[in-house]
Amino acid sequence: MSTRELSFVENFIRYGSYPLIVGATAALLFGGLTAGWPYFPTVPFTVAAALTSVALLERRLPFHADWGQDHRDSTCDAIHAGVNLAVLLAVHGVVAALAPLWSAGTWWPDQWPLWAQAVAVGAVLDFSLYSVHWLSHRAAWLWRFHAIHHSSERLYWLNGERRHPLHAAMMAAPGLIAVVLMGAPALATGAWLGLLAVHLAFQHSNLDYRVGPLRFIVGAAEVHRWHHKREYEDAQVNYGEFWMVWDHLFGTFRLPKHQLGANEVGLRETDFPMDYGQQLVYPFGRRAGTADASAGDYGLARAAFLRETRLAASCEAANDLSAAWRAHELGHIVAQSYLGLHLRSHAAMLGLAWRTRNVAEVAAQVVRLALAPVGHALGSTPPQNVGTGRFGVMEHGAWPPELDPITFQRR
Repeated sequence: MSTRELSFVENFIRYGSYPLIVGATAALLFGGLTAGWPYFPTVPFTVAAALTSVALLERRLPFHADWGQDHRDSTCDAIHAGVNLAVLLAVHGVVAALAPLWSAGTWWPDQWPLWAQAVAVGAVLDFSLYSVHWLSHRAAWLWRFHAIHHSSERLYWLNGERRHPLHAAMMAAPGLIAVVLMGAPALATGAWLGLLAVHLAFQHSNLDYRVGPLRFIVGAAEVHRWHHKREYEDAQVNYGEFWMVWDHLFGTFRLPKHQLGANEVGLRETDFPMDYGQQLVYPFGRRAGTADASAGDYGLARAAFLRETRLAASCEAANDLSAAWRAHELGHIVAQSYLGLHLRSHAAMLGLAWRTRNVAEVAAQVVRLALAPVGHALGSTPPQNVGTGRFGVMEHGAWPPELDPITFQRR
């Protein structure tokens, strides 16, 4: 960030670049498509011209000079951008193909002008992006995908597309499905996604621009940079992709008064891969140093769960229902760290409740079967919860005296 007195041209860039480039992009996309210009090449060429402008301007007026230097990331980011922008632009064709098959055709204001329909698409889509983005900071398996976006040691115009393609699809899919079902036209969806691509380049750019009071409404760089802070605990803010309304509604908007330092972005990990191929497979690998331990822990938990399940069946056959339920509870405690085992545990307890006509426990198990995936996604399964109706869904328990806490063997 420059502290010297800026020239007239630099002041013009600082305060005029975002409204002029985003405004021109919107005018060309909405006006051109309304006038009958073809989607190809109108949208790709307009977006490419806008992204090039951002790239050139951030060299003239950088926020941090160091962010203008290669950090072993330029090639990787260029591939990310090429792949994700191609997919983004192709969404228009996918929506056009799906609309006649899926659309209800009655819930969309198709009498509105194209620009208004595009903004409506953006409102629906942005809530989807915000929600999955927020969840990606809380669910460990989603964070493995999203960490790629946060791994860059600098912010510049290409960072907006530094995303695993599967995670980009996860973020957009709920919103896209919603607008297709509501009957949104493909042109409105495609036009908004083109405008979003330009906005994301600004949002992550190394351009020292300002948007004034608009920073409380749109996710400009001066707001979004704080989301990339290296300290993970401090980065749980400003999730909005385009609009900041969801951050205001859900209390995640933050705008500190001081400036973010050049060395304050990225991840705490110092060995994060900077090769595109390695980043593609990163979410599917085990964390270094934990593979053997994870496999061993799962093996012990699975063996203990199967043992307790068999014991519960034996006790049920002997009409010792109290012992059967206790075996299921112990099996649940060792299984709940692993979603597959966790669900099997509740399915087994549901079966026992059904066979013994325990209506209250049937209801409790149905609820727990539905909530278990949500708890795992949010990373908030309560430890040592016995999994039956005598415990609250989110109630923490104590380790059972019947089990060894390391081997899970019966004492």
